Amino acid sequence: MNKRRLQRKKRGRREKSKIVSPYSLFVIRHFLFVIFFSSFVILPSSFGQDSLLSQTDSWEVSASNQLEYSLNQKTHQDIFHNWFDFTWTYDLYNIGLRYEAHQPDDWGKTWQKLSYKYFELSPEILKLTVGNYYVMFGRGLILRSYENRDLRYDNNLEGIKGTLDLDGFDLTLLGGTPMGKYERVNDPLQGADGKIAFVDRITIGGSYLRTDITDFGFVRLFGGNLGLTFPHLDFYGEYARKDNPSGEFIEKDGDGIYLSSNLYYTGFGLSLEYKDYKRFEFINKDVTYNNPPSLTKEHVYTLLNRHAYILNLSDEKGIQVQISSTPFQEFSLLANYSNTTDHKDKLIFSEIYGEMEYDYKDLGTIKGGFSRMENKREDGSPYFLSPVFDLTYYLSEQNSAAFVLEHLWTSKYDGKLTYYDQIISFSLSHSPTISLTFTHERTTEWKTKAWSGKKNWFITSLDLALGERHNLTLSIGSRRAGKVCSGGVCTDRPALDGGEIKLLSRF
Repeated sequence: MNKRRLQRKKRGRREKSKIVSPYSLFVIRHFLFVIFFSSFVILPSSFGQDSLLSQTDSWEVSASNQLEYSLNQKTHQDIFHNWFDFTWTYDLYNIGLRYEAHQPDDWGKTWQKLSYKYFELSPEILKLTVGNYYVMFGRGLILRSYENRDLRYDNNLEGIKGTLDLDGFDLTLLGGTPMGKYERVNDPLQGADGKIAFVDRITIGGSYLRTDITDFGFVRLFGGNLGLTFPHLDFYGEYARKDNPSGEFIEKDGDGIYLSSNLYYTGFGLSLEYKDYKRFEFINKDVTYNNPPSLTKEHVYTLLNRHAYILNLSDEKGIQVQISSTPFQEFSLLANYSNTTDHKDKLIFSEIYGEMEYDYKDLGTIKGGFSRMENKREDGSPYFLSPVFDLTYYLSEQNSAAFVLEHLWTSKYDGKLTYYDQIISFSLSHSPTISLTFTHERTTEWKTKAWSGKKNWFITSLDLALGERHNLTLSIGSRRAGKVCSGGVCTDRPALDGGEIKLLSRF
């Protein structure tokens, strides 16, 4: 009898150990650690005292932690991201570290590592960096290394970088290996970027970058730029060339051109931009080294952002024109037009966007917008019509209510397939401590084809400011999957059907 009881206890322990996975335990432990550590900082900051990480006359220590966790209630799948950044500065010296943990990430990959670390020496005219760093040459035609956590994108370089900053002369020399999606590319880059200001109104610069790509060959990019500044007018132009290795099966050399001009007076602004990129993509495995301007309007509204243009450096040219005006203090207007074609003048993407905003003293702000967009890269060559209405009403100095309506009408296959998507959100805020938002999305796309998924999504989000150093967001409900885009780069955000926690802490 005692043996049977002992066997049942052992089986019970084994079954309980299977309920919680090692990854879930890691997430729980990590979240509790952040909350526990944060509590020591929240209390002092609430009473106006110094935080644990303090500053003296000669040195300074700072840190931040960004945590994101979501759980899909239906599939029982969870996603966990955490970035911990630490910086220590003493006199001319600067040390930084970043530790990342993804258990798993948006694509199901589990990994954690010390992803970013550097030592920096900064005398008066010279900055020397050893370790990881970000850098951009010109407007990014030749090189742009950056991080965007919303896109889950980070192509930092690891190596050495030196920057000389004299009066009227800047020079950057670097060497390093870029970070791919999950691992570092072993083919090193070497580059130089410089700029000379002859007078206050004229600057001339140049850039050079080279690498030897495994199984492809030696590649280099080089170019120059010119900047002119006058009262009420400025101009910038940049040209870059890409040289590929010679060979029968290697594509021809490419080049890129970017031009921009801005005219501005009191209450009026005009921006003109031009691009021409041909066989200009600079890619090694899953790393894109260059990221020039895409010349399309970047939208803050969800539905328009989902159909943003994805940059294609192999074959595109286009323009963007934007006019802004403030006829009087409370009223502003904006109009934007962008058009991108290939080098055979075949349309790829175009958009006409208009926006007006009226801010009536302390009563409220009304914003309205309208977009007509065509994106030939998507299936069915769709065009979209999208009105947006955005209203904020000030209940008092600290309290406000906001209402946003987004409507996106889609037509595909020459009008043979039409449907619309709609997002309505309502929020109440008490600045700067708390905000509660209700968001509902619906679609009629299910009427056009066989449909087994959701037709409506509803999510409630609570934003809390915990002291001066912590921001917590709690979301419960469902959110539709879709693209998130910035600067011509997009990623697919997974759907949510459960709960989500975001905690940003600054120590």
